[in-house]
Amino acid sequence: MSARSVRRGVALVAIIALLATACGRPGQGGGYPARDVQVVVPYPAGSAIDATARALVDVINKQGELGKRLQVVNKEGGAGSVGTTAVLTAKPDGHTIGILPDGPLTLIPHTEEVSYDPGKVTVLSEVTTSPVLFAVPGDSPYQDVADLVAAAKADPGTITMGDGPLNYAIPAQKFEQLTDTRFKHIKFDGDQATTTALLGGNVDVGVMQLAGATAQLKSGKLRVLGIASTDPVDLAPDVPTFGAQDVDLDWAAYNVVVAPAGLPSDVEKKLADVFDAAVHSVEFTDAARELGLVVSGLDGASARNRLTDKSGEAEKLLAPPK
Repeated sequence: MSARSVRRGVALVAIIALLATACGRPGQGGGYPARDVQVVVPYPAGSAIDATARALVDVINKQGELGKRLQVVNKEGGAGSVGTTAVLTAKPDGHTIGILPDGPLTLIPHTEEVSYDPGKVTVLSEVTTSPVLFAVPGDSPYQDVADLVAAAKADPGTITMGDGPLNYAIPAQKFEQLTDTRFKHIKFDGDQATTTALLGGNVDVGVMQLAGATAQLKSGKLRVLGIASTDPVDLAPDVPTFGAQDVDLDWAAYNVVVAPAGLPSDVEKKLADVFDAAVHSVEFTDAARELGLVVSGLDGASARNRLTDKSGEAEKLLAPPK
């Protein structure tokens, strides 16, 4: 073979290698991310999860480990299902991800038809948890869970309980089952509306997250009868758990980072590593505490298992009676 033929062969091999690299799947190898990454939040700007997402995104952008910037995009509607649909039906190349509350994945699909499959999802991380609690006005006659149960049994169906979203309605229903009580339920859109009703004396007890009650608890305008966590919460160490008051109620809301199913493994690892570093940073931990949230930091596999378990429990509780 002549020297010219050898050179032509080497050049041809080099060209083929370049073409193979250029035509590889987007999101694989060292080319990810090719552009800024959209982080979908399925609730409006100013909501609790929006504040959480923006605090986390700020940390990641400052750390700069991803190589491109994350940009928060609010897509509200349908109790979170609109934004969740946008994430789970996006192209699985890592350029559209979401920071979601667990409800659209664990609760809503059991009560209404949704345009996504909650099982077809890549779970990257669990960012924060927020235990559910029962709050009352500061001057309420109920000092603990036992007082509330005794009053509810003495006059069934008259004590008003504000709940609404499924992450509140389900533990409220479970509480009734565990204590053999019955309340008059009043539906609210979220913590702000429930807090307003409590402060105005328009409802006796409210079901909400710790994050939604933090400011009013500090001021003494609200008190907590019980918090639905297995162990006492560092952010509210003086608040007794339901379990410590002989009611086996354990229920929390989770915020998770997800992407469409089918995400390339190298992209999944890069995103998971970036979020893990940010979630465990001092800056984000401090921001989460200010919001009344408990930093979780569970990895993707553990977070997915927790979502699966909660969805299974919700399915049983929401099933129509036979």
